[in-house]
Amino acid sequence: MVEQIYYNMWGSQSEEHKDYFQTIGTIANWIGYALIGPRHRPYTTEITPLTSIAVLQTKEKFGSPRVYVSFSKETHLQDARHYRSVYQTAIKLFPQYEKAIRDGMDYSTYLFDTEEELRQYIATQIEWTERVRDGGETNNDWYTVKMDSIRENESFIKKVCLFT
Repeated sequence: MVEQIYYNMWGSQSEEHKDYFQTIGTIANWIGYALIGPRHRPYTTEITPLTSIAVLQTKEKFGSPRVYVSFSKETHLQDARHYRSVYQTAIKLFPQYEKAIRDGMDYSTYLFDTEEELRQYIATQIEWTERVRDGGETNNDWYTVKMDSIRENESFIKKVCLFT
């Protein structure tokens, strides 16, 4: 395990890591560029986008690289797999900033390494939903819709992480 470097408030970093927030901003930019990742078409000089992911903004926020994206409905699975791959690569390139990178992700569920991690996450989602229902804070229609959404999300994450 690589020792993590992580600060969440400006001015809290040590002298040794005085460039921390600038580095995190650079990592955010790298992730953003990698997500849209243009590539050359074979045997031409034409450059095309690798995915349909729209990168809306990159920045350092509370010590984490923040990359705001939107996915195309038509290519959501392909884009989500690319998102996963880019973040896995970022963690390999900057292992000392893994905690910061994961904390800044909008779709951290796309990085599950095992089906057990996914099962635990889904169990937590179900437990919360049942607690809300049992507390009388909502009706059965909401519960049914929420449970269907959890199951759809589980199925999608399995495809993104290639568990199926």
